[in-house]
Amino acid sequence: MNSGADLLILAKGCGAIKEGHFLLRSGKHSGVYVEKFYLLERPDVLSLFVESLCSKIDGTFDRVIGPSLGGMIVAYEAARQLGIPAGYAEKSDGDEMVLRRGKGLSSDERILVVDDVMTTGGSVRKTVSAIEAKGGKVAQIAVLVDRAAESPSDLNYISALRYALPAYESSNCPLCSKGLPLVKLGG
Repeated sequence: MNSGADLLILAKGCGAIKEGHFLLRSGKHSGVYVEKFYLLERPDVLSLFVESLCSKIDGTFDRVIGPSLGGMIVAYEAARQLGIPAGYAEKSDGDEMVLRRGKGLSSDERILVVDDVMTTGGSVRKTVSAIEAKGGKVAQIAVLVDRAAESPSDLNYISALRYALPAYESSNCPLCSKGLPLVKLGG
Protein backbone atom coordinates (compact mmCIF):
# COMPACT_ATOMS: atom_id res chain seq x y z
CA MET A 1 0.00 0.00 0.00
CA ASN A 2 2.64 2.53 -1.01
CA SER A 3 1.25 3.97 -4.22
CA GLY A 4 0.11 7.59 -4.29
CA ALA A 5 -3.47 6.47 -4.92
CA ASP A 6 -3.37 4.15 -1.91
CA LEU A 7 -1.92 6.87 0.32
CA LEU A 8 -4.56 9.36 -0.85
CA ILE A 9 -7.33 6.87 -0.01
CA LEU A 10 -5.71 6.30 3.38
CA ALA A 11 -5.43 10.07 4.04
CA LYS A 12 -9.06 10.66 3.08
CA GLY A 13 -10.15 7.65 5.13
CA CYS A 14 -8.61 9.01 8.33
CA GLY A 15 -10.08 12.48 7.72
CA ALA A 16 -6.81 14.21 6.86
CA ILE A 17 -8.22 15.72 3.63
CA LYS A 18 -10.82 18.42 4.26
CA GLU A 19 -12.77 20.51 1.74
CA GLY A 20 -14.07 24.06 2.20
CA HIS A 21 -12.34 27.48 2.32
CA PHE A 22 -9.22 27.49 4.45
CA LEU A 23 -6.58 29.95 5.58
CA LEU A 24 -3.21 28.23 5.27
CA ARG A 25 -0.22 28.90 7.51
CA SER A 26 1.41 30.67 4.56
CA GLY A 27 -1.43 33.22 4.58
CA LYS A 28 -2.84 31.87 1.32
CA HIS A 29 -6.34 30.46 0.86
CA SER A 30 -7.28 26.99 -0.43
CA GLY A 31 -10.36 24.88 -1.05
CA VAL A 32 -8.65 21.80 0.39
CA TYR A 33 -6.80 21.45 3.67
CA VAL A 34 -4.47 18.64 4.67
CA GLU A 35 -4.89 18.13 8.43
CA LYS A 36 -1.51 16.63 9.11
CA PHE A 37 -2.28 15.71 12.71
CA TYR A 38 -4.90 13.25 11.51
CA LEU A 39 -2.00 11.45 9.81
CA LEU A 40 0.39 11.93 12.71
CA GLU A 41 -1.98 10.71 15.43
CA ARG A 42 -2.26 7.32 13.77
CA PRO A 43 1.04 5.42 14.05
CA ASP A 44 -0.21 2.81 11.56
CA VAL A 45 -1.00 5.48 8.95
CA LEU A 46 2.16 7.48 9.61
CA SER A 47 4.27 4.34 9.35
CA LEU A 48 2.88 3.57 5.88
CA PHE A 49 3.48 7.16 4.67
CA VAL A 50 7.06 7.13 6.00
CA GLU A 51 7.67 3.67 4.54
CA SER A 52 6.66 5.02 1.14
CA LEU A 53 8.87 8.06 1.65
CA CYS A 54 11.88 5.97 2.70
CA SER A 55 11.49 3.78 -0.39
CA LYS A 56 12.05 6.90 -2.53
CA ILE A 57 15.09 8.40 -0.82
CA ASP A 58 18.44 8.23 -2.54
CA GLY A 59 21.47 6.98 -0.65
CA THR A 60 22.22 6.54 3.01
CA PHE A 61 22.06 9.10 5.79
CA ASP A 62 23.59 9.63 9.20
CA ARG A 63 20.71 11.58 10.73
CA VAL A 64 17.14 12.70 10.04
CA ILE A 65 16.07 16.21 11.09
CA GLY A 66 12.56 17.64 11.01
CA PRO A 67 11.05 20.97 12.07
CA SER A 68 8.82 21.24 15.10
CA LEU A 69 6.10 20.23 15.55
CA GLY A 70 4.80 17.80 12.94
CA GLY A 71 8.16 17.36 11.24
CA MET A 72 9.59 16.13 14.54
CA ILE A 73 7.18 13.21 14.55
CA VAL A 74 7.97 12.40 10.93
CA ALA A 75 11.71 12.63 11.67
CA TYR A 76 11.37 10.23 14.59
CA GLU A 77 9.49 7.63 12.52
CA ALA A 78 11.85 7.99 9.53
CA ALA A 79 14.86 7.61 11.82
CA ARG A 80 13.26 4.54 13.41
CA GLN A 81 12.67 2.94 10.02
CA LEU A 82 16.15 3.84 8.75
CA GLY A 83 17.90 2.84 11.99
CA ILE A 84 19.66 6.21 12.45
CA PRO A 85 19.40 9.10 14.97
CA ALA A 86 16.76 11.82 14.73
CA GLY A 87 17.17 15.53 15.37
CA TYR A 88 14.76 18.41 15.62
CA ALA A 89 14.70 22.05 14.57
CA GLU A 90 12.77 24.32 16.92
CA LYS A 91 11.56 27.89 16.63
CA SER A 92 13.88 30.48 18.11
CA ASP A 93 12.79 33.75 19.69
CA GLY A 94 12.21 35.15 16.22
CA ASP A 95 10.75 33.34 13.24
CA GLU A 96 13.85 31.26 12.54
CA MET A 97 14.59 27.65 13.46
CA VAL A 98 17.51 26.47 15.58
CA LEU A 99 19.06 23.15 16.58
CA ARG A 100 19.50 23.21 20.34
CA ARG A 101 19.15 19.64 21.55
CA GLY A 102 21.15 16.50 21.02
CA LYS A 103 24.84 15.87 20.34
CA GLY A 104 25.24 18.43 17.58
CA LEU A 105 26.26 17.87 13.97
CA SER A 106 29.53 17.09 12.28
CA SER A 107 30.35 18.44 8.83
CA ASP A 108 30.70 14.97 7.32
CA GLU A 109 27.20 13.79 8.26
CA ARG A 110 24.64 13.19 5.52
CA ILE A 111 21.41 14.79 6.76
CA LEU A 112 17.92 13.88 5.55
CA VAL A 113 15.45 16.71 6.23
CA VAL A 114 11.83 15.60 6.52
CA ASP A 115 8.57 17.46 7.04
CA ASP A 116 4.89 16.66 7.08
CA VAL A 117 3.13 18.85 4.48
CA MET A 118 4.82 21.04 1.84
CA THR A 119 2.90 24.11 0.71
CA THR A 120 5.44 26.91 0.27
CA GLY A 121 8.57 25.29 1.72
CA GLY A 122 9.00 27.83 4.52
CA SER A 123 9.56 25.33 7.35
CA VAL A 124 11.94 23.26 5.27
CA ARG A 125 14.00 26.30 4.28
CA LYS A 126 14.29 27.37 7.94
CA THR A 127 15.31 23.85 8.95
CA VAL A 128 17.98 23.72 6.22
CA SER A 129 19.28 27.12 7.42
CA ALA A 130 19.44 25.86 11.02
CA ILE A 131 21.42 22.80 9.92
CA GLU A 132 23.82 24.89 7.83
CA ALA A 133 24.27 27.36 10.71
CA LYS A 134 25.60 24.42 12.78
CA GLY A 135 27.96 23.33 9.99
CA GLY A 136 25.77 20.47 8.73
CA LYS A 137 25.07 19.51 5.13
CA VAL A 138 21.66 18.53 3.85
CA ALA A 139 21.88 15.56 1.48
CA GLN A 140 18.15 15.24 0.69
CA ILE A 141 14.73 16.68 1.57
CA ALA A 142 11.57 14.59 1.83
CA VAL A 143 7.96 15.37 2.82
CA LEU A 144 4.94 13.21 3.53
CA VAL A 145 2.49 15.25 1.44
CA ASP A 146 3.43 17.72 -1.28
CA ARG A 147 0.35 19.89 -1.66
CA ALA A 148 2.09 22.78 -3.46
CA ALA A 149 0.34 23.80 -6.68
CA GLU A 150 3.79 24.81 -7.92
CA SER A 151 6.72 23.09 -6.27
CA PRO A 152 9.15 25.62 -4.77
CA SER A 153 11.82 26.03 -7.45
CA ASP A 154 14.65 26.45 -4.94
CA LEU A 155 13.99 23.14 -3.17
CA ASN A 156 14.81 19.70 -4.55
CA TYR A 157 12.68 17.21 -2.62
CA ILE A 158 10.67 14.01 -2.82
CA SER A 159 7.28 13.18 -1.33
CA ALA A 160 5.30 10.13 -0.32
CA LEU A 161 2.15 11.69 -1.78
CA ARG A 162 1.93 14.46 -4.38
CA TYR A 163 -1.49 16.07 -4.05
CA ALA A 164 -1.25 19.40 -5.89
CA LEU A 165 -3.81 21.86 -4.63
CA PRO A 166 -4.16 25.46 -5.72
CA ALA A 167 -3.53 28.13 -3.11
CA TYR A 168 -4.58 31.73 -3.64
CA GLU A 169 -3.57 35.11 -2.36
CA SER A 170 -6.51 36.57 -0.41
CA SER A 171 -6.83 39.36 -2.99
CA ASN A 172 -7.25 36.80 -5.79
CA CYS A 173 -9.20 34.02 -4.06
CA PRO A 174 -12.20 32.63 -5.99
CA LEU A 175 -13.59 31.16 -2.76
CA CYS A 176 -13.66 34.64 -1.17
CA SER A 177 -15.41 35.91 -4.30
CA LYS A 178 -18.12 33.28 -3.75
CA GLY A 179 -18.58 34.47 -0.17
CA LEU A 180 -17.55 31.17 1.39
CA PRO A 181 -16.58 31.55 5.06
CA LEU A 182 -12.84 31.36 5.69
CA VAL A 183 -11.76 28.75 8.24
CA LYS A 184 -8.39 28.57 9.99
CA LEU A 185 -7.38 25.10 11.13
CA GLY A 186 -4.16 23.79 12.61
CA GLY A 187 -1.54 25.74 14.50
